[in-house]
Amino acid sequence: MSESRKIKNTTDVLIDGKIYSITGADEVYMQRVAAFINDTIKAVRTLPSYRHLDAEYKQLLLNLNIADEYFKECEETEKYLKEAEELERELYSVKHDIVSTKIKLEQALKQQEILEARCEEWKKKYEELEELVN
Repeated sequence: MSESRKIKNTTDVLIDGKIYSITGADEVYMQRVAAFINDTIKAVRTLPSYRHLDAEYKQLLLNLNIADEYFKECEETEKYLKEAEELERELYSVKHDIVSTKIKLEQALKQQEILEARCEEWKKKYEELEELVN
């Protein structure tokens, strides 16, 4: 199903003591959004002199608080994305080091085999020479 053809659900949410019917794709998500708005309204109402503000200024204050929260979350997300990028680079570096170490180990093991074979050859030659001397 294409994005534009997703089934939309109408959900009743309670915001600031009033019920609103909101259309969205996910009822649980819409309830979470409404809860966030209610929490923000509650926080704004605790500010000094809130009661003395006109309705337009109260709405502006609410909007500013929501926008502030949005930008803080954006900054936090950006921080985590940068950290993830850095960790990904470190992981790539570690993987590269592991591959390089494996290659060096394989080369060292081959060299060890060669040296062990030479050692066996020298051992045999030594034994042959020892038999000749005795």
